[in-house]
Amino acid sequence: MRFVGKQKLVELQKKPVNIRNICILAHVDHGKTTLADSFISSNGIISSRLAGQLRYLDSREDEQVRGITMKSSAIALGFVRENEEYLVNLIDTPGHVDFSSEVSTAVRLCDGALVVVDVVEGVSPQTHVVLHQAWLEDIKPCLVLNKLDRLITELRFTPLEAYLHLQQILEQVNAVMGNLFASDILEQASSKITKLEEDQIRPSQLESRTFDWSSGLEDTDDSSIYFSPKEGNVIFGSALDGWGFG
Repeated sequence: MRFVGKQKLVELQKKPVNIRNICILAHVDHGKTTLADSFISSNGIISSRLAGQLRYLDSREDEQVRGITMKSSAIALGFVRENEEYLVNLIDTPGHVDFSSEVSTAVRLCDGALVVVDVVEGVSPQTHVVLHQAWLEDIKPCLVLNKLDRLITELRFTPLEAYLHLQQILEQVNAVMGNLFASDILEQASSKITKLEEDQIRPSQLESRTFDWSSGLEDTDDSSIYFSPKEGNVIFGSALDGWGFG
């Protein structure tokens, strides 16, 4: 993100081809709103020193008091990449299961998603849910492994221990993606049994008939669905401290 003035934002709104809608998805307290603060500070809307403390998109009083996001909030930010200017409509979503309807609405509006995982807490129940929602809406996810500083300051991990820990989290996330992919392929395979085929087979024969459900999995390329630093869809960082790298 880079600073873009208000006048430039207005100009970018007239260029739909360079507009992106991105939502931030995660389990509760994994750092979504803090990450949003970092992006907002990069546009000069808030001070970088206040990022993570202000919780800018938690505009409701009850959200500030409880310290969690309860309603989805959006903000328009400027982004410059390879001298091309973009308008990013960033949506911060709740992480608590009680507000999952807000997440469902947000992913339907978006082109992509930042899936945030606290590297200390790891893959949590709501992480599974948001990955599933992103899969159903066919939006492009990017994995953000957040709070790397905690591995050093709290857990006192050596570089090797930190590497193995991050590798384990990445494998867990990819296992969820693999299950989503397999379920989708198997569902497509089952739909091939048309009503016409069922009508041609007596019920007793249908019950005893054996289908090769795994055949579709072997023939389908699943390499593009997984997260990998080599593919550029994994970010390591600390939203509170305002740094990250691919």
